[in-house]
Amino acid sequence: MKSIEQTFNAIYDFEKMKDSTKKQLEALVNNYPNNILKDEEGSLPKGLSYSDFRIQYKCVNMFINNFDREFPYFRICFDLVHPKTGIQLFYYDVDYNIDGEFSDEYFGRY
Repeated sequence: MKSIEQTFNAIYDFEKMKDSTKKQLEALVNNYPNNILKDEEGSLPKGLSYSDFRIQYKCVNMFINNFDREFPYFRICFDLVHPKTGIQLFYYDVDYNIDGEFSDEYFGRY
């Protein structure tokens, strides 16, 4: 598995891609009234805004041999962490196709 991780990181320039995905989430957080985060606004704890949460990288999920898709893909996952409790309340996942191009994004509450 370690060699797969190293190969993946090199091929996709993973640190750059992770940073880019984090910036996407930061942009969403900063402009939440005008994007997909607005749908979950009612789930925010009283007195908190999305910008109060800490953005935390979680993992990469690789999907191979998936009968729903013809080609493998991967997902970079982030959490929004409550500033006082340290508990992850929201997730932001971004799918990338086999070429490393944006495919889809998901935001929701745990």
